[in-house]
Amino acid sequence: MEEIKLVIPSHKRWTSIRTTSVVDHAIICVPESQGDIYRKCNPADEVVTHPDHVIGLQAKRNWIYKHFGSVFMIDDDISAVRRIYTDRGEQIIMNPKEVYDLIQHSADVARQMGVFLFGFADTPNPVGYNPMKPIQLSGWVNGCAFGLLAGSGLWWDTNIRCNCDYWISALNAYKHRMAYLDMRFYFNQVDTFVARGGQAEHRNIDAEEKDFACLQGVFGSEAIMLKKGKNPRHPFQKTLKLPF
Repeated sequence: MEEIKLVIPSHKRWTSIRTTSVVDHAIICVPESQGDIYRKCNPADEVVTHPDHVIGLQAKRNWIYKHFGSVFMIDDDISAVRRIYTDRGEQIIMNPKEVYDLIQHSADVARQMGVFLFGFADTPNPVGYNPMKPIQLSGWVNGCAFGLLAGSGLWWDTNIRCNCDYWISALNAYKHRMAYLDMRFYFNQVDTFVARGGQAEHRNIDAEEKDFACLQGVFGSEAIMLKKGKNPRHPFQKTLKLPF
């Protein structure tokens, strides 16, 4: 089985990376000007740098994909990976080796299926888990933890500032139709909208509004829709609706 690299895109969070304690063999990817301080604060971890002119998460993802090829990108604020189901004697929270093995297994399954984009459940609530459908083959792939195999022809539009997962999920659906989603596992994030660094420098309501307009302009209003329900996180919270 050909193993893929696990890469953590990070920016100005050299003292607060959680993910390296959650999964084995993850590489931290940061701007060249931040490389030394990341290495000083994270001496046990591999740090790879990209040029400083690569600015913004979408540009960073394009660079990572071109540099590494088949890759699993995982946010720096993951606190745990959980089993949504459990067999007798299994722990809900997985250890770092189990998480690494899960990612490599998922990449191998996707490769054998001819699928490029793969990911996991977007909610930890076991009530929302359907044991009759542990695997889904289309839909939105959560950008906090996902894999993309080499040769997909996919990329990230740098005009998108906050919603790279909607962009890549919709573009993958347009070009390849299928994705591989293992709904049995959930990557838990913390402080996503409040922590300093990362996307916090770019995420605001104006950016969300512009992203929504851009996504609808490219993929259509029948595919990118405002999310219905009470107490949305913000006025432009969206959903991806696919006809397959």
